[in-house]
Amino acid sequence: VLDTVVQGQSLPESMSAFLLPGLSVTGLSHTPVDQLSHGTSMAATVLHGLASTTPEGTESTVRILPVDIYGGREETSTFDVALGVYAAINAGATVINMSLAGDGDSGLLRQLIQQGQRQGILFFAAAGNEPVSTPTFPAAYPEVVAVTATDRRGNIAPYANRGAFVDVAAPGRSLVQFNGESFVVTGTSASTAYVSGTAAGLRA
Repeated sequence: VLDTVVQGQSLPESMSAFLLPGLSVTGLSHTPVDQLSHGTSMAATVLHGLASTTPEGTESTVRILPVDIYGGREETSTFDVALGVYAAINAGATVINMSLAGDGDSGLLRQLIQQGQRQGILFFAAAGNEPVSTPTFPAAYPEVVAVTATDRRGNIAPYANRGAFVDVAAPGRSLVQFNGESFVVTGTSASTAYVSGTAAGLRA
């Protein structure tokens, strides 16, 4: 999971047990205590997707490697995304979730994704939360599965990108337990994490 920091200590024990020690590519790391981070909600949503492929009462071998590419900042760069992909590949990741989207096309990032795909790694990225058809990156790279969001009726959500580069649509809502409270997370980020978890479960 390439994202902000994942607050494993604030997740239910049944979820935190799936987390590997996290990595940070920025040299900076800030872990909020009382506010749900985007990375934490995506890790939890990956586990929802994983659960859909795992029969009740059985254990999964899937584990989540959190890779912090934000370092406490609100935004990141394509270079740091590339560093995150590189770190995840070197750590042995076989499915890489990128619940993020931007308009910047990076030759370095695409080259790393191409190399990873040749090794059999699956890449998933969010299509973006604007109702347009403009390509976003890294989702628009052919080597990446681009995920958009659906509403309760299975239609593309009114806020979601619906460009020709989109490959898959999945529910855009996720219920996350954090510090004993329930939060609803909405967007193509959640859709992407759910599909990544499903793919990881099927691969396992």
